Amino acid sequence: EQAGGGEPGFGGGGVISDMTEQDLVNLRRTIYLTVMSSAAVDECAHKLMKLKLRPGQEGEVATMIIECCAQERTYLRFYGLLAERFCLIDRAYQVKPGRFACTPTCLSC
Repeated sequence: EQAGGGEPGFGGGGVISDMTEQDLVNLRRTIYLTVMSSAAVDECAHKLMKLKLRPGQEGEVATMIIECCAQERTYLRFYGLLAERFCLIDRAYQVKPGRFACTPTCLSC
């Protein structure tokens, strides 16, 4: 046995770092399922706002809305209204220019 108290070949006292970004995958899955299971824009926005997002994760909401919209065969107004709603809620959802391609009525983007 080695001095680290662990099995031979293992240092025993190292810091384990998760490089799989599993929490990001779980967040994206939660956002996707929330968007897809919502019947109305108001309901969807309310559910997404209830998520416990850490600072900086707002961009994932924007990205997932765009990805859900891109999945559809034809444009659904639902996604445009949802993107517009988040643009009006907080500027954090507008982190990168062009992240949301809001409707022409959206003056905040």
